[in-house]
Amino acid sequence: MVGIDVAVVFFTAAAIMILSFLGDLVSRRILLPNVILLIVVGVVCGPVLLLFDRMMLLSVVPILAPLTIAFIGFDAGLGMDLYQVLAQSRRALFLSVFGFALSACVIGVFLHLTFSIRWAYAFLLASAWGGVNTATVVAVSKHLRIRTKSLTTLMMSSLIDDIVVLVVALELLNYLTLGELGVWEVGLQLVRNFSVSVFVGLVLGVAWLHVLHFSRRTKYVYTFVLAVALGVYSGTELLSGTGGIAIFIFGLILGNCRSVAKSLRLKVDVDELAAVKELVGRFHSEFTFMITTFFFVFVGLIYVWTGICTLLLGLAVSLLLHGARVIVVKVASWRSELADDFPVIGLIVGKGAASAAVSTLPLAYGLPNTEVFTSVALNVILLTNIASIVLPVWIARRSRLGRW
Repeated sequence: MVGIDVAVVFFTAAAIMILSFLGDLVSRRILLPNVILLIVVGVVCGPVLLLFDRMMLLSVVPILAPLTIAFIGFDAGLGMDLYQVLAQSRRALFLSVFGFALSACVIGVFLHLTFSIRWAYAFLLASAWGGVNTATVVAVSKHLRIRTKSLTTLMMSSLIDDIVVLVVALELLNYLTLGELGVWEVGLQLVRNFSVSVFVGLVLGVAWLHVLHFSRRTKYVYTFVLAVALGVYSGTELLSGTGGIAIFIFGLILGNCRSVAKSLRLKVDVDELAAVKELVGRFHSEFTFMITTFFFVFVGLIYVWTGICTLLLGLAVSLLLHGARVIVVKVASWRSELADDFPVIGLIVGKGAASAAVSTLPLAYGLPNTEVFTSVALNVILLTNIASIVLPVWIARRSRLGRW
C-alpha cells in the first residue's frame, strides 16, 4: 500500500510538472502571460476531467504554499538592486506602494461591506491582489509599443509589488492567528514578529557573505546556499518570526552583496562575491520558475466552482482593481514621460505568483470560508490577466485610429 501511495504521489507531481512546462511553452508561443494557460490547464485536468485526487492535493497546501512564498521571497531579494530602486526609480517605488495601498483599501472595504467579514481578513485577501505580475507586463509590452522608460518603471514597480504583497499579507496573517489577545498584546506580538524576522535575515545575511566568500570556489555552492536559505526560513518560524520576510531580507543582502560589503567594509573580494551571487541567482531563478509554474497548475487543480456569485464577485473585484490602477498611474505619471503611455499602462493589473501563493494561505492555515475565497482569488487572477492583455491592446488600436 505504501508503495502504491508513493507511486501515486510521484506520478501526480510528474504530471503537474509536465503540464506546467507545456502550459508555459504554449503561452510563450501566443504571447500570453503563462499564469492564464497554466491555471486553465489545472482547472481542465482537475475539477473538469477529475484526473487528480483533490483531497490528496489539499493535504499538500500547508507545505506547498509556504514553500512557494519562500522561493519567491528569496528570488525577489536576489534580483532587487535596492540602491538602484531608491536612487533611480523613486517613481516606480511610489507607483508600487501607492498602488498597493489604494487597491488594498478599496478591495478591503468592499469585501468587508459586502460580506461583513472582519477587517483583518478582508485586508488579508485584498493584499493578495494589490500587486502587478511582472510576466503580464512583459506579455503586454510585446503587443504594444511602450516607451523604454515606461516599461522599465513598470518592471521595477512589479518587482517591488511582490515584496510589498508578501510582507503585508504575512503580517496580517500573523495578526489573524494570534487569537483573542488584547490590542496591546497583539501590537507587541506583531512588532516582535517583524523585528525577529528582520534581525534574523540581516544578521545571517551579513554572516553568510563571509561563508559564501570562503566557499566561493566549491562545486555545489548553490545547493549550500539553498539549504541555508531554507534554514533561515524555518529557523525564523521556530523563533516566532515570519520566514517569508526573513528569507527576503537574507536574499536582499546576498543580492546587494557588493554594496553591502563595501558599506560594512567586509574583508572579502567583492568581485568574486558578486560572481558567485550571479551564479546563485541563475540557478535559483530556474528553481523559482519550476516552483511557481507548478503552483499555478496546482491552484487550478484545487479550484472548486462555488456558483455564479463567486464569478461575479471576482469580476467586481477585478473592475475595482482596474479602476484603482488607472487612478494610481494617472497620479504617478503626472509631469513625466509615463503620461505619454497613459491610459494603456494604467490598465495593466494582472496578478501573478505572489498573489496566487498568498491567496492560498487562508486555506493552508484553516481560516474560515477558504473554499469560497480561493475560488474568488482564482477568478480575480484569471480575469485581471485577460483584461490586462485585451484592454490595453484595444485602447492602443483605437488610439492609432484617432478614436481615443
